[in-house]
Amino acid sequence: MELSERIGKLRRQAGLTVDELAERSGVAKGTLNKITGGVTKNPTVSVARDIARALGVTLGELLGEDSAALSADALGLARDFESLDGHGRRVLLSVAAEEKRRMEAEAAETAPAAKIIPLFGASFAAGLGEPDFGNAWEDYAVPADSKADFAIRINGDSMEPYLPDGSVALGQKRAPRDGEVAALLLDGEFLCKQVCQDFVGNLYLFSLNRARKDADRTIAHDAGRRLDCFGTILMERVPLPTDV
Repeated sequence: MELSERIGKLRRQAGLTVDELAERSGVAKGTLNKITGGVTKNPTVSVARDIARALGVTLGELLGEDSAALSADALGLARDFESLDGHGRRVLLSVAAEEKRRMEAEAAETAPAAKIIPLFGASFAAGLGEPDFGNAWEDYAVPADSKADFAIRINGDSMEPYLPDGSVALGQKRAPRDGEVAALLLDGEFLCKQVCQDFVGNLYLFSLNRARKDADRTIAHDAGRRLDCFGTILMERVPLPTDV
């Protein structure tokens, strides 16, 4: 809930008009109208404190749950800030900004390093496949604890909405199980498809977007075609299609 909404709710509960709240709090009516109208979203602490006192609530209750959770030291510092002159406020803000930069720098030093994996280009088709022209790759950074061993950039719409055209999918170097999505090289054609194998060894490569089932592939066990698997795409399992 916005501050303006909280003030309005508390004012009505107290049975006060805006004029009466302005008179009781000592806050100018024009200033109060800007706050209750949502024009001024962050009034000074002194103004907010005067409004809270007039409404019979604490400053934390007026400003919301986050502000209510502030420590006494934080609220005391806010009151001190309001009592400072311009120079004092600038000094305090400068010290706070410098300390924030120090903490961010220390956090960056202790943050886990990223892991670099290969990102293969737009050759992995989710539509019609593309021939192998070397499938150039580039370095791609993932969190250090990521399970990914490689990444591919999706080309086409047959794996939407799960893997949209142009998106990057992360993969792990392991053989896919039935229903999982794999990055494959079929007779020089790069493919990203959902994999399923029947009991005699025929392999079915499905498009997750069933409006693009024209991009499915079926490989008979005795077809003698060349199929290589880069690995399994890390994503939620999607049910196998029933429209085959």
